This record gives sequence, C-alpha cells and structure tokens, in this order.
Amino acid sequence: MDTAYISQSPEVTLKCFLLSRFPSAIAQQGTLGEIPLNRSKDSARVLYVSAIALKLAKTWQQTPQTIAAQLAETLEPLCYPDFAVKVAPAGIIELELTDPGLAVWLQRLAQTNLPLPESRILSPVVSADRLFPIQYSHARCCSLLRMAHRDRIISIAQPDVATAPQIWSLADPNPLPWIDDGDRLRLVHPAERSLISQLLTVLDNLYPIFEVKKRDKPVNYFKLANSLSEAFQIFYSQCRIWGEVKTEQPKLAQARVGLILATQSLLRFILENFLNAIAPLEL
Repeated sequence: MDTAYISQSPEVTLKCFLLSRFPSAIAQQGTLGEIPLNRSKDSARVLYVSAIALKLAKTWQQTPQTIAAQLAETLEPLCYPDFAVKVAPAGIIELELTDPGLAVWLQRLAQTNLPLPESRILSPVVSADRLFPIQYSHARCCSLLRMAHRDRIISIAQPDVATAPQIWSLADPNPLPWIDDGDRLRLVHPAERSLISQLLTVLDNLYPIFEVKKRDKPVNYFKLANSLSEAFQIFYSQCRIWGEVKTEQPKLAQARVGLILATQSLLRFILENFLNAIAPLEL
C-alpha cells in the first residue's frame, strides 16, 4: 500500500474523491448544477450510484445508457484502483470501492488527521447522560489501543498520552495488513463490515464542512456519533482480537485494531469539534 499516496491525496472523504472525478468526465459538455451521487444502503459493499446520465440526457440529446457508457469509460481510469466503475440498467453509473481501495481509505482514517473546518456549526447541547455511551466507546477504544500496544499486537509511537490524541501514531505495522496476499480485505465478518460502513457514512456526512458548500439540511452530529458508537460496541462484542485470533491470525487481529484506531479518531473528532464535549481516555 502506498502510504505517500494516502497522505498526498487532497480529498478528505470518499464523496469528495468521486465528485472531483466527474467534472473531467463531463467537461466538454458542461454540467447541470450539482452532480447526483448517493451511497447504497448495502453495508456489505461500499457502493455509490449516480443518475447523472439521466440528468444529462435532454441536454446531450442521447439516451441515458449511451451517456452513462461514455462517462464510465472516462471515469474508470480516473477512479482506478480505488473504484470499479460499471453501468447498470436505466443508465445508472455504479462506483464500487475495491478491497485495495477500501484498505487505503481505512488506513487514512486510522492514521491521518482530519483537517479542522474553518467554520463549524456546533450541535445543540446534548445532555451528559446521552453523551455518556459515546464517551464510553471512545474511552474503550483508547483502552483497547493501549492493551494492543502492551501485548505487542501493534506498536504505538506514544502510548502514554495524557489527553486523547487526534491520532494514535503507529510505529508498527504501518500500514496495517488490511488485505491478504490475494488483495482481499481480511475484514469480512458482518459486524466488521457494519462498522466499516458506519465509519464511511460518518465521513461522508462530514463532507459539506470540508467542501464549504451549502447544506441541504443540518448534520445531526450526535446521531452520527451515536450510530458509530453502537456499531463499534457490536463489533467489539462479536469480533475477538486476543486469544486464538492473536495467536493464529495475528494480521487479522492487527486489522481489527485498525478499525478501533479509525473509530477512536472519528469519535474524538465529533465529540470535541461538534458536540463541545470531552473525548476521555478512560472512564
């Protein structure tokens, strides 16, 4: 995995990445305002769909299928190797995140600081009892990361910190072994895929603050953080890291710790920057 590419890529979210590729595909004909792009609800896949061809059909005076085929041909090299591009019936363009591409984005979440937005809208005040489950999940992430360092599953550069870091900096392994020798993601358990899906959902919902665009509706940061917290708790209860997994499948254990790194990063980001709350190291 090319970690230099990870740090140099300007796009902060998957949605930013994809939307930045579309203008090149339709530059000669011009756009019709905002490009439609939505995430599929299938948590087993990271799939985005766009009906841009239907939107362009009248202007281009071609069928949606023809336009979609032209756009897909242009988009494919622009999105490679992160996304596989194909045309579905009715001229819908499908862009599915590949396993190597997912590994890149998970690594970014686990080891790259999110930029602080220049302007931000804080969430309405949330009571302490409602915040507690989110803060508990954050503290649990921090505790598990320290345990993983102590038990030599991973090596953290500065494990003894006094306040929650933006990123727990990995010394080894870096990058994490997200994919196996066959370029397939190691994380295939339903609870793993659900947590991954929620991580990317949170990231996509942060998209407007990084693009400085007008919001269609306010972002419910509490709901985002709470859903991520719940997905993490299910993951932790169903996917073991220690015991036989650590002994017999050490790379799977490391990849699962990577999901904890990514979860901690996003929970801290939302707690401190949008919920005006403490991201505790322990409770």
